[in-house]
Amino acid sequence: MPLLDRLFYRYRKFYDDDFDWNTYTADSYKRRLVGVVDRDHQTIAKKGELSFDAASGRVSTSTRPLHPNQQLIYEAIGQLQPASVHEAGCGGGDHIANAIDLFPGIAFSGSDRGASQLELARSRHPELQGRLGLQDLTMPWSRQWPRADLVYTQAVLMHIHTAVSHFVALANLVAMAERYVLLMENYQCHDFLSDIDNLWRGGHLAWDSLHIHRFDGSTGARAILLSREELDYEKLSTDAQIRQGLAPSPRRLKRAAEDSARGSFGY
Repeated sequence: MPLLDRLFYRYRKFYDDDFDWNTYTADSYKRRLVGVVDRDHQTIAKKGELSFDAASGRVSTSTRPLHPNQQLIYEAIGQLQPASVHEAGCGGGDHIANAIDLFPGIAFSGSDRGASQLELARSRHPELQGRLGLQDLTMPWSRQWPRADLVYTQAVLMHIHTAVSHFVALANLVAMAERYVLLMENYQCHDFLSDIDNLWRGGHLAWDSLHIHRFDGSTGARAILLSREELDYEKLSTDAQIRQGLAPSPRRLKRAAEDSARGSFGY
């Protein structure tokens, strides 16, 4: 998004998304991935460098530390032990590639709305050829989309702000998931708990039952875990719970409230 548009976004009736998805890889994502994330964390692990301990539910690395968000995703997969996992918004493909090595018995797939993102993922991980596809979560449901026991996002919904697009994306994530949806996001960018509750009560979610939990990674990250069955994790019912301990961002919270106010639920 051009700088001038960013400065004056609050004067629009409906905000744009945070990025122009057609140029996102070149404009922002690749530079940050290579210049910051790769530099500071173990993003691409070699075989045997990561391990999961079933007794503690923790993932450990023999080299540099993982990013806390990445660590949480692997620990959630290890603890939940789904038969299949799909990452919506897979970016450079690092999460999927590492998880395949960690959990060889689980079927993994990924998608992104940007063709350049998928090209980057295939360049970083040629072994992912055939596992990745183009998918825009804000489009109407497609019967061609993959389904999986666990579907997760990492820093995806937090960037979607156009009209009611993030509501559509949330409903699509649930429709894709057989058992679990894991949201690893910035929880001040949307009123996630309120939005999910409204979608559920309005009949927009495909499941016949819904339980919402907080999942904590061993190195400090937190996530929202939706499940079709009650799990032995902390129950979530309000956005204040998932935001507890976070320094508030008045700008993000104002934008989140305005995003939520655009939804009309039910019939």
